[in-house]
Amino acid sequence: MALEGRLAGQVAYVLGGGSHGPARPGEPLPMGNGRAIALRLAAEGATVVVGDIDLGRAQATVAAQAGPGLAVAVDAADAASCQAAVASALGSFGRLDIVVCNVGVSGREPIKAQSVAEWEYSEAVNLRSHWLTAQAALEPMLARSRGAFVFVGSTAGLLSSRRSLSYEATKAAQLAVMRHIAVRYAARGIRANAVVLGVIDSPLVRREFGEEGAPARAAVVPMGREGRPEEAAAAVAFLASDDAGYVTGQSLIVDGGVSASWPTPS
Repeated sequence: MALEGRLAGQVAYVLGGGSHGPARPGEPLPMGNGRAIALRLAAEGATVVVGDIDLGRAQATVAAQAGPGLAVAVDAADAASCQAAVASALGSFGRLDIVVCNVGVSGREPIKAQSVAEWEYSEAVNLRSHWLTAQAALEPMLARSRGAFVFVGSTAGLLSSRRSLSYEATKAAQLAVMRHIAVRYAARGIRANAVVLGVIDSPLVRREFGEEGAPARAAVVPMGREGRPEEAAAAVAFLASDDAGYVTGQSLIVDGGVSASWPTPS
C-alpha cells in the first residue's frame, strides 16, 4: 500500500495488534482491526510496535508491515504486562509518538445475569489496560511536548446493545479516559481521540456471531454492509496524523450510519 507518508519518522505502539480468528476469502492473514491498524500506520511511514497476547500473532503482523517494527507479548488483563510492553517499546526506540489502544473483549450477559468474574475481566481488558498503557506512555510524550493517543471504541459505549452490561460500561468508560487525557494535556502537546466502531467484518465478529449472521448484521446498516478493518484503520491513521492536529477529545464514529438512524436498530 503506497500512501503519502504522513507518519514518516514516527514510532507507534498498537495494543492488540494481532488477529485471532478466521480470515476472509483471499486474505493471506486474518485481518482484525488491530492488525489492519498496525499495517496502515506502517504503510504511512511509522515504525510500529505490535503488542498481542500471542507473540506469534504479533510477529506475523510485524512481518507483514511495510517497514521496521517490533513484536511484544502483552497480556491486557495483567497490569504489569501492559506497563512492561510500553517500557519495551520505549527501550527499543527511545520514544513513542502514537499509541493506539485497540484490545478488547466482548461480553454476553445483561444486568440480571452479569457475573462478577466477567465484569472484572472486561474491566481489566477493555478499560484498565488502556488506562495503564496511556499512563506508561504519557510522561515520555510530555517530555517532548508531542503525542497522539487513539482509543478504538465501540458504539456499545454510546448506545445500548441490550446485550452485555460489562461491554457497554467499559466501552463508555474508555471514552472518559480519552476525554480526560485530551482535556488535561491539550496545552502540553498531547492529543487523544477515539474511533468508535459499529459492525466490522473482523475475525472477532465472525468468531462471536458466525458467518451465517453476516446478512442480518449488514441489513441493519444504512450503507447495507459491514465495515472492513481497513476502514477502521484509515480513521485511526487520520486521528494519529498531523492532519488531525486541531482535533482532540473527539469520538469519530465509523458505523455506516447506524447511530444516525431512527429508530436505532438492535
